[in-house]
Amino acid sequence: MKTKQSIYPAGATNANWFSAFNALSFQITLGSPIILYVKSIGATATILGIVAALPPLMMICQIPAAHFLAKVGYRRFIFSGWGLRTVCIFLISAVPLMGFLGNLNKLVLILFALFLFNLLRGISSGAWLPWLTDLIPEDVRGRFLSRDQIFLHAGCLVSLGLGAVLLYGGAGSWQFSLLFFISALAAVVSLLFLRKTPDVDARDVVSRSGMRVPWRDILFHPPFLRLVVFTLLFVLALGAGGVFGVAFMKSRLGFTDSQIMFFGVFYFLGALLSLPFAGKILDRTGSKMAIEHTMISFCLLQFAWWMLSAGLLPPSASLIIALHFIGGIVGSNFSLAFTRLMMNTMPPMGRSHFFALYSVISSLGAAIAPLFWGMMIDSLDHLDYSLGPVHFGKYSVFYLASLVMTCVTLALAFTLQEKEHPGGRITVRELLYTANLKRISRFWQR
Repeated sequence: MKTKQSIYPAGATNANWFSAFNALSFQITLGSPIILYVKSIGATATILGIVAALPPLMMICQIPAAHFLAKVGYRRFIFSGWGLRTVCIFLISAVPLMGFLGNLNKLVLILFALFLFNLLRGISSGAWLPWLTDLIPEDVRGRFLSRDQIFLHAGCLVSLGLGAVLLYGGAGSWQFSLLFFISALAAVVSLLFLRKTPDVDARDVVSRSGMRVPWRDILFHPPFLRLVVFTLLFVLALGAGGVFGVAFMKSRLGFTDSQIMFFGVFYFLGALLSLPFAGKILDRTGSKMAIEHTMISFCLLQFAWWMLSAGLLPPSASLIIALHFIGGIVGSNFSLAFTRLMMNTMPPMGRSHFFALYSVISSLGAAIAPLFWGMMIDSLDHLDYSLGPVHFGKYSVFYLASLVMTCVTLALAFTLQEKEHPGGRITVRELLYTANLKRISRFWQR
């Protein structure tokens, strides 16, 4: 009987450890710690939007980079980009200690370092999903991605836990500097595991043949086009929730930096508790059903955040913890199901270009979202209106608009296409019924 480990290629676990340490690093450099730091030195909502927009915006570099994947190789391509971007994190860690610079100059230097970091990330990250797609067999991708997400969320949880401890009692320059330095060290460790991950031949028939890339045909491939439209609406509706959620809790609800980091721990705790069961179920039920159910949950979560921002729910630490915990369960399962659906949608021929075009279009949408919402929030800075018990301010308008768009995205989730499984699909109800029937059978045999 095969063990769980034997169903994956030898050395694939190194990819999971890379994800863990990479997540520990980027959750600090691109997550709430960097948002809290730039806000502490005077960043407006528009600047916060720029910080949040840089990671997806730089993904446009995947289009020219896709041409070189088959020539350079997946592992070498990623290792080069990830290695150079680590230098930028060391630069970011030094900025808070540069007391001779004013806050404006520090902000400019941080934005410059983040630009370089995300540029290198955008160029090299286009190899990651094609690499995993070629490395992991299709019938076990759900389980592998589930395990990879567990490692990734564990890294994020550790980073936020460290942040909550380091920023407790006051967030000074040296605390932020130490936190960013830990991010840089984690990035170095992740590279060690990346080098041990088995490489595969970059299967890109289009690049090797030298023919012109048929971008139009790729874009209008029906399953791919539905995926792109759904993604654009999703990132516009929910893509800016993280950055402005931090700003909302800080400025509107009055929570400290340490408390906000502590709340984030529960997001990843929820993810870690649910992911061990998700992958195997997805391999049997398919991804589309999970996407539809998680989108319904997203709508309910956005409704709760709107009620909180509109003054219909009293703010409390226990409520924020509950929303983060449930959000972690919903978000991780959506991410797992959607990544699996995306990997199975991309055909083998021209796979790198399919992934590159998808990443560029979705990333442009993800970059526009925080910029759009940031400028809108700044423009509503003086809005203060009450209609009965409902308070209308900049954040309640933001969450209400996000809720409406999330509901529209839910409707589009039902139009997504999923490739038929060779062994057929079973519903979640059938899966639960079968599992319970087996338990009853074992009990009866006793």
